[in-house]
Amino acid sequence: MGHLSTVSGHAKLLCGHSKLEYDLSIFNRIKFYEGPRHLEVYDPTWKPVITLHMGTNLPKYSIPEDCTDYLNYLQDENYTLPHHGLDDDEYEEMICLDWTALAQLHLRKLYAAGSVQCYTVWWVALKHDFTLRDCLMPSTTEHVEVRNITWWGGGEMSSGGFPISRADVPPEEMVTGKLNRDPWGQLLRRTWLSDHATLLMLPSRFGGRVSVNHNQDNKVCLEMHVTACTDDDANLSYTVCTAPNLTALAGYMHQRAVEERHSVGTTVPSLVNYSMEEVPVEESEGEEQPVAMMRETFNQEVVARVEERLEHPVWVMPETSYLTQQMVVDYVQRLDRLLANTTGTRGHVLLPPTWQTRPGELEFDPERFPDPLGLSQVTRDKGFHLALTLHPFVSVDAPGFKEGMREGLWVRQKKSRLPALARYENWHPSVVTDFSNPRARRWYAAQLNGLRDEYEVDRFHLQPADAHALPVYHEYHTPFTDPDDTLVHFMASVSSVSPPISTEGAVMPPLPPTFVTMGSGEGSWKELETLVPRALTMTMLGYPFIDVGLIGGPPRGDSELYIRVLPDTYGEEVLEIAKQYQDLRKTLVLPRLLEKVPAALQNGTPLITPLVLFAPQDTEALKVDDQWMLSDDLLVAPVTHRGRQTRDVYLPKGIWKDGITGKLKNGGRWIRDYQVPLTKIPYFILRPVDDFRR
Repeated sequence: MGHLSTVSGHAKLLCGHSKLEYDLSIFNRIKFYEGPRHLEVYDPTWKPVITLHMGTNLPKYSIPEDCTDYLNYLQDENYTLPHHGLDDDEYEEMICLDWTALAQLHLRKLYAAGSVQCYTVWWVALKHDFTLRDCLMPSTTEHVEVRNITWWGGGEMSSGGFPISRADVPPEEMVTGKLNRDPWGQLLRRTWLSDHATLLMLPSRFGGRVSVNHNQDNKVCLEMHVTACTDDDANLSYTVCTAPNLTALAGYMHQRAVEERHSVGTTVPSLVNYSMEEVPVEESEGEEQPVAMMRETFNQEVVARVEERLEHPVWVMPETSYLTQQMVVDYVQRLDRLLANTTGTRGHVLLPPTWQTRPGELEFDPERFPDPLGLSQVTRDKGFHLALTLHPFVSVDAPGFKEGMREGLWVRQKKSRLPALARYENWHPSVVTDFSNPRARRWYAAQLNGLRDEYEVDRFHLQPADAHALPVYHEYHTPFTDPDDTLVHFMASVSSVSPPISTEGAVMPPLPPTFVTMGSGEGSWKELETLVPRALTMTMLGYPFIDVGLIGGPPRGDSELYIRVLPDTYGEEVLEIAKQYQDLRKTLVLPRLLEKVPAALQNGTPLITPLVLFAPQDTEALKVDDQWMLSDDLLVAPVTHRGRQTRDVYLPKGIWKDGITGKLKNGGRWIRDYQVPLTKIPYFILRPVDDFRR
């Protein structure tokens, strides 16, 4: 075990009294300023890259006792304090600090994962009615130099939040929700990363609250309130990591995603193979060392399904409570006329959940869909896959409800065998399938197998229950502290039949070929303004396959909105523009997306790249939240604000060809008030330097 060592101390006058403020050296790369309780993590060049304000609710300038020897004694006696909430107990060194009768802090240095070095923080309160609270600071506090740090992450936020200085999330449980109703959407990854190649990760079972830039403080704050009723293992825990660059950090995040979704991959052994390989990784000193990593190898079907999703849209039927087979046939025929000049596969036609008689029956309504097999065949003959929307809710009037209650397939009331009641879409009394129960997973998969075998339907889109849709007091077959833990089991159950084409809820990147679908709400300008920042946040978090929204449904809003984003749903004028966009996508966009697929499957590399990853040394690129790169040469800068026909565009260094005017422009600068006609999308192509050499 490591020990705490005081490396320097200096006197500081505080409120008329002379106090000695010590900075403590920990693990050779951390300084802890005892008085203000600022903890700074340094990179190998001794530059501060992470600053944490620790124990913000402890008395000011209270000095802790070193309890490391006590923990060593407990370990010698074969007793160690369990670190509930942390995912990895393998560590190299540990330090203990104790604020008598208030709180105790354990800092652990984990074994390095190649060039990535991580440390875990674990707090436990020693009194009731006390809030443990730490904050990630927006700048370092080193006396010699103050360095600003830009952070991204967390997931979909109603406020956009790319970077976090443009977010505003009050202290809330960090669980899945609905955009514009809750601070967080249904796509999360409880991780933040910075331009200094550093990382903050929450454990999979984080029971506290999180705030992001609340009151415009540019901080990410974590807190856990401890009361007499709180579980005995209540704690505040998280992990921070450093890496030499963002590429190494992205590789580390991808490796964690591979390990976390392994349980899903084992349900489809015909599509993905897992192996352990020793991969040479550059250490911080520049030498390469072999590191054991879990690898995913996907077969050609996965590649083909990913490429198909990129080449063709998901066409969604208009939401209606009385959807009929004839309405679907008519819709398919309209699409057939619209796409008259195309051949081969044309995408998916997605039915909303109302294809069932009642929620969760997992059977076509026999009155409205008299011939599901015929419908599947007609759809396929026109070049489309018929896809069904699935969710975990089951109506109390469904035929299988009582049997499921006897078998324990539903989420239960707390400390009871009775199912917990929820309301699907806020009106239909329902229960929720308990995917933590292996019997429930097998039951659900059996129903989907029936749909596949009888009607030849094997494409599914998932609408998981967000955490706020569950009853307040409930429990699962397998104990969970996080209501979103069941997402991976829902995914595994469906994947055992056929990998979903997409999901609207996730807390980690799903196994390919599944895409994640961004929250779309009601299709307003406000949501469009946050769409690009939300998508860029998800790419920074290691989600390579993102669907920004399903195409179709009834036209809503004004034509300008649909020309800018969804021009295929509004009218003849807009339809003509849509065809122009389609040609542009086919010639410029699609080839660049497809060339990125192998790297996305192997390394989690995003298909669209935020400017900060394209030009990581460019400080202006840090500020851009509404542009992105496709491949290494195509920059896209859409208009996302109503009534505007100009926008500011930032071009990184290089020579760029304007896609609208054809003119060449120097990069490394902002173009202010760039003119954008209503029917155009701004894009710029980076020209090779060799084009200008004589």
